[in-house]
Amino acid sequence: MFAAIILFASLLFSPVQQQPDPPWYMATPLPARGEVTFYAYDVMERAYHRRLELAQVPYCDKPTCVGYVATLRPGDLGRKVWLMRPGFPPEGPFLVVDYAAASDFARLDRRGLIAEVDYETARRWGMTGPFYDVLLLAKSPIVPRVHLPLITVGRSADAQPTPDSSSNLAND
Repeated sequence: MFAAIILFASLLFSPVQQQPDPPWYMATPLPARGEVTFYAYDVMERAYHRRLELAQVPYCDKPTCVGYVATLRPGDLGRKVWLMRPGFPPEGPFLVVDYAAASDFARLDRRGLIAEVDYETARRWGMTGPFYDVLLLAKSPIVPRVHLPLITVGRSADAQPTPDSSSNLAND
C-alpha cells in the first residue's frame, strides 16, 4: 500500500517527459520556423543527382523545382517544401534531397536549424551567413489564381424575343 502511494506521488510531482518532436528518422512537422544556411557550390546538386540515381527522390529539375534543400530528417527525403524569409513572399517548391546525420541531429535541432539551401539559391538570396526566422512550409500559402469560365447573365442572344415571335404571342 505504501509503495502504491509513493508511486502515485512520484507520478504526480514528476510528470513523464514527453518528446516534443518526432524522432530523427521521421518527417519534420510542418510548418517549422528557424535558421537556414547553405551548402557549398555544387554539393547539393551532386546530392540530388546521386539520390536520383538511387531512386530516393523524384525527378524535379529546375524550373519545376526552384532549388534543393537539406533538412534534419531522412523522413523528408523527396518531399517538396516552400521557404518564406521574413519580408519576402514564399518561394518554392524546393525538393528535399539531403538530411543531417543522426549524430548531428540533436546539436542542429537545439541550434534551431531547419534547412540548408543549395548554393544557387543562397547567391540569389544574397546569403553570406545564416538567415533566421525562416518558415518551412508543406505547401505554398499563396492561392493560385483560378480562371473560371465566363457565364452569361440574363438571356442568351438566341433566346431574345424577335419582333415576329412577339407578334405571334399577341395573336394567340
